[in-house]
Amino acid sequence: RENLIEKISEGIKGNKYNGRVKALFEAFKIYDSARPETDQIDGEQSLTVVARAVNDLIGPDVVSATPSVFADAFADIIDAANDRNEGDEESDGDLQECEAGELWGEIVLPRLREEYGYPKGGFARLMNVGTQHSTRRFLQLAFNRIHAHPKVLVTQSKVGREGLNLHKACRTVVLLHPEWNPGVVEQQIGRVDRLGSLWESKLQEALKESTLSEPLPRIEIRPVIFQGTYDEKNWQVLRDRWDDLCAQLHGIVISPRIANKYLDSVSVIESINKAAPDFSPTLADSA
Repeated sequence: RENLIEKISEGIKGNKYNGRVKALFEAFKIYDSARPETDQIDGEQSLTVVARAVNDLIGPDVVSATPSVFADAFADIIDAANDRNEGDEESDGDLQECEAGELWGEIVLPRLREEYGYPKGGFARLMNVGTQHSTRRFLQLAFNRIHAHPKVLVTQSKVGREGLNLHKACRTVVLLHPEWNPGVVEQQIGRVDRLGSLWESKLQEALKESTLSEPLPRIEIRPVIFQGTYDEKNWQVLRDRWDDLCAQLHGIVISPRIANKYLDSVSVIESINKAAPDFSPTLADSA
């Protein structure tokens, strides 16, 4: 806290950051300098809350972090705490000093206090349709940092199937009561299957270093199914539909699950599958 404003001030210089981030940083400094008159109204001081948020994003390297790292963390927090045009009453793309001050005091700071202003269990968090959009952005921001909390994010299907990027520090999807539509499940899995994902980086490392004698890293999908319950029927129907989807769109004409039912037709199945397009990540190397 003692050096936070100084480090952000040094790191935020130059043209890397837009005027909105800089204007809100100035509002933060003004608001902090007015303590305790304005800063104790809602509980935690603004400096304490911002320091806690920055520390959570930077993680264990915070002691040795450069000013640019502090500025990056502050900019990420600002992006998560408000919408792009929020507070811009003149709609000119810039925040005037009065607009920035009002936006900081009435919108950004209360949202930061809601997320970082009081201790709570952080290892696992819940996100559903009732979760505020600012909280969703904070959770997404933190979940994409390997060292930060939450480590587990439980999301409702309608929230977790689109509009979320959860790929930078996660490659495991646990399906609790899966949907009937495999396209929806593909969308859910797609939250961690994106460009620049943890899975992609591990795959590139394996392709460079491995002799391919070991299995390549994959996105891990873990359905939770209770045998003898309705879940079992749901999962069976979903897998049948998933096989159809893979045959139509992914080039897997006869899935391994179906092939196991026809062990006397192995050569026929192999010839059919070999005639389909091959999307293996090792195809380019083998060619």
